[in-house]
Parts: sequence; C-alpha cells; structure tokens
Amino acid sequence: MTRTLLLLLLLSSSFTTIAQMNKDARSLPAVRTTGKIKIDGLLNDSAWQAAPVAKDFVEWRPTFGEKEEFKNRTEIKIVYNNDNIFVSGYVHEENKDSITKELVGRDVIGSNDFIGVIFDTYHDKINGFGYYVTSLGEQFDAKYSSDGEDGNWNSVYETASVIVADGWTFEMRIPYAAIRFANVPVQDWGINITRRRSRSGKQLMWNPVDPAVGGSFLAQFGNWTGIKDIKLPIRLSFSPYFSAYANHYPFNTPGQKNTATAVNGGMDVKYGINQAFTLDMTLIPDFGQVQSDNQVLNLTPFEVQFNEYRSFFTEGTELFSKGGLFYSRRIGGVPLHYWDVQSEMKPGGFGHWGLQRHHQRTTCHGNRRQDRTEH
Repeated sequence: MTRTLLLLLLLSSSFTTIAQMNKDARSLPAVRTTGKIKIDGLLNDSAWQAAPVAKDFVEWRPTFGEKEEFKNRTEIKIVYNNDNIFVSGYVHEENKDSITKELVGRDVIGSNDFIGVIFDTYHDKINGFGYYVTSLGEQFDAKYSSDGEDGNWNSVYETASVIVADGWTFEMRIPYAAIRFANVPVQDWGINITRRRSRSGKQLMWNPVDPAVGGSFLAQFGNWTGIKDIKLPIRLSFSPYFSAYANHYPFNTPGQKNTATAVNGGMDVKYGINQAFTLDMTLIPDFGQVQSDNQVLNLTPFEVQFNEYRSFFTEGTELFSKGGLFYSRRIGGVPLHYWDVQSEMKPGGFGHWGLQRHHQRTTCHGNRRQDRTEH
C-alpha cells in the first residue's frame, strides 16, 4: 500500500510539473506576409519589419536556466505565406573571432555555431521536424520522434548566412513540401529555437528546456499560434543518380584484364499519398557510398543482425521498431549459408528440417554433479 501511494504521488508530481511547463510556455504569433523575401542572408527585406521577435534565450546546457548576455543576444523572426515558412535571425557575438567558421558540409553539426528551428506541427509533443543553419550557411535537418533524433532524414530547404561586424545573420526558406502538417483552416504548432555557440560550449533555447525533466524534449516547446489557410502541397520528388566504378586487381593472367569498369544509374521516387502515408519507390538504388558492415565471428546457431545504413530503408523505420519485428536487411537477400543447414540433417532428427538437437544438461545429486549430452 505504501509503495502504491508513493508511486501515485510521483506520477501526480510529474503531471503537475508538465502541466505547469505547458502553462508557462512562450508563444509567438504567426504572421502572414505578401512581401517578397530574397534568401541572401541580409535582413533588408520589408517583410521582416512587421514580424515579432523571438528573443531572451535561456541556456539549455551545460548550465540550465542561465539567461543569455545582451551582448551575445539572439533575435529570430518567422513569417509565412501560401507556399513557404521564412525564418531570419540576427545572432549577436561580442567578439567576431569567436564565431566558428569551418567548412564541414551538409548534415555535419557540432563543429560550427548554428541556429535550429524545430516545429511540432501536429502539436502532439511526440513528432517534430528540425531545420538548422550554420554561420556559413550549411544545413542540417532531422526528424524527431519517441525514438529520438533521426539525422538521416533529409528534406529540401534554402539557407544563406552572412558574417557581420558583431555576429552573423541568416535567412531560411522552408517549403511546405518539406514538412508535414494537418489540413485544417487554423492551427497552432509547437515550436522551439536553439542556438549553439561552439567556442563557449553553450547551447540555448528560446523556450526553456529543463534537462532534468524526463521524456521527449518536445513536451517543453513553445507555441506558434494562429497559422491560417495553409494548403497541403503535392509531395512528389525524384532523386536520380549516376555512378561509374573502376576496379583494378593484378591478375596478371594472359587473356584476363587487370582492370574492370562498370556504369550504374537509377532513381528514387517519393510520393505523398496523404499526410499519413508516403510511397517510396526505388529503381536500382545506389548503395556504393553506404557504410560497410563490421566483420563478425559468429559462433552461435543464429543469424547476425546488422545495422541498417541504406537511406532508403532508414526513413520512418521507427514505426516498425517495436519488439524487433521488422528487419529491413532481410529485404533483397537470403541469409548467408541459409541452405547449408540441409547438409546437417540426419534421419530421425528434431524439428521441421530434421535437425539434430543437441544440448547440455546438468543435474545435481547432493555434492555430486552429473553432465550428459542429449540427442
């Protein structure tokens, strides 16, 4: 009875804490614009003048709750129109030399200063879409779910950054085709904005996110309110590829070439049937750049299960990851030595394939121990 009461008190305290966080969440009104915005990293477009400012960021880590200094303040604006969401920002930095500026390429995060905008479009505090830009305009995008962050997820959006005397500025255009949302006339989204200052080791949030609170960090998001009359676009994309390979092996055998060449091509197609279903199709996918599997010495009678690195099979797999029922590496191939098991069959064996069953059983009689093998 005491344990039950204690558990109920803990649950009640958790629900009260979450309810209080939701009550104190910040809100940013959604502003529709009809002005033209050029994505060049400069903040001189007239459309930004009427946009409210998201500011007064709070440190997330390493020290939660510290307010950002005015001299290193962050100012973010968001507007939207019939086709896109636009984000701009003035990221102040007292010392210009403190801005990290290393060319690392797309989807590499952590080396440079960055700003990220994360939308919880269904306002369910479970699923989210994140769009990041660095001080050099490089991009990183991710999808969030109950399984955490999926950095392998990719979308198409536009960014530009400019380093100025006291920091850096950026602009971002996110088309509706790069995001999922409900088909309703008026809606509110969950939203948070994060900033990373690499040299100081600090990461900040617009709406405070307490790392001591368990569960998804999307539960501690703010709100983007009053989004009106945005239409679901046709989600159709084609990703063709072309590759050429040259292999050299010194056979040094008359009549056999030491060099072999190959040309390959194919295409991935994505079509959004609706907001809940996306049809993925691939024709001769290119897995030439996929990470190779580690070599494993398997001394068990069970097949080794390898991680999935092929991008075609990684998107949306959190839907099938419950209980380990779905194993995408089974698609397109048969387990190594799958048919070799028939050579081990013996008459009068056990099981569907007539396999011989071996196991070791140990029995104890007082201080004596007896081992025997059963067939």
